[in-house]
Amino acid sequence: MIDIVIASFLIGLSGAAAPGPMTASVLGLGSRRPGPFVAGLIAGHGIPEAAMVAAIACGVREVPYINLVALLGSGVLIVLGIGQFLHAGDAVVANEEAGIPVAFGAACTLGNPYWWVWWLTFGVGFLALHPSFTAFYVGHIGADVAWLGLLGIAVSRGANVLGPHYKKVVQASGLAMVLFGLYFIVTVLSA
Repeated sequence: MIDIVIASFLIGLSGAAAPGPMTASVLGLGSRRPGPFVAGLIAGHGIPEAAMVAAIACGVREVPYINLVALLGSGVLIVLGIGQFLHAGDAVVANEEAGIPVAFGAACTLGNPYWWVWWLTFGVGFLALHPSFTAFYVGHIGADVAWLGLLGIAVSRGANVLGPHYKKVVQASGLAMVLFGLYFIVTVLSA
């Protein structure tokens, strides 16, 4: 079972470390208090991941209305990215208290068609060969905790170095989330 946790962690780390909307979220909003923000982001990401693992464990191999779910998630990602861009100077404290990081995590996950493709191809295949669902989930989400936690700490420290220029980083991250959302919508509609 520990081998499944380790394999899942390493596989998950390769995905977590890839540039994408989760990374953009941490770069944009996780600067002042990375602990609560990253925890909320991972919770928002972890809920759909847990649901997917449970669905695969129950035999689900296809998701109905997958394109609609991906389009809605992409739309939420765009709206959150616009909000981050427009409110770069004051979004962090208010958003931490309002639970927005959980929404960011869920939107980044559900709006990403590559997440769906990964789970419905590799995820299903891996879990069919190694049906240790809990061990897989623990390793997989552990990679997100490790990577995004380290990134959050680094961004928090870097924000102090950048000072007033950090607002530009937050705006760039918001713009990146909008672009990811638009790219995901184009990807879903052209499939």
